Amino acid sequence: MKKNSFLPGLLLLLFGAYFLLEQMNIELWQGTFTWPTILVITGFALLLQAYKQNDPANILPGFVLLGVGLHFHLKGQMAFWPDHFAVIILIVGIGFILRSQKTKNGLFEGVVLTVIASFFLFSNTLMEMLGIVENGFSALHTFWPAVLILIGAYLIFKKK
Repeated sequence: MKKNSFLPGLLLLLFGAYFLLEQMNIELWQGTFTWPTILVITGFALLLQAYKQNDPANILPGFVLLGVGLHFHLKGQMAFWPDHFAVIILIVGIGFILRSQKTKNGLFEGVVLTVIASFFLFSNTLMEMLGIVENGFSALHTFWPAVLILIGAYLIFKKK
């Protein structure tokens, strides 16, 4: 019971500070009072709960919420930040890897998601560096949903 008492208090404190800043029109950065900030606050609170109170179940959702919130803030603010769906996949993969450090569970899934996201994020650069013909890549690009389905089916039906 004491383990769960930390998170509600922290969320109330952080949201109270957020709404007080909004009420007083104190904008810390452009876009402070948007929905990604709510995700960042919630993710930060979940991560703090996970690491401070040894609650590894909150690592994955905390990192995903924090990462997605930061992604949507940064993609509009920084020119180098990629505006690509694979960033979300990468965030989830890293979340699995972080959680696996505490639970010894989910490392394989995290690595698979991270590799898939990296492929999508860096495939254009990689193809340019290797000088691969566009037709070969477009054929591979056509069948990637089938590869994802096969990997997902394997993960669901593999024998434990």
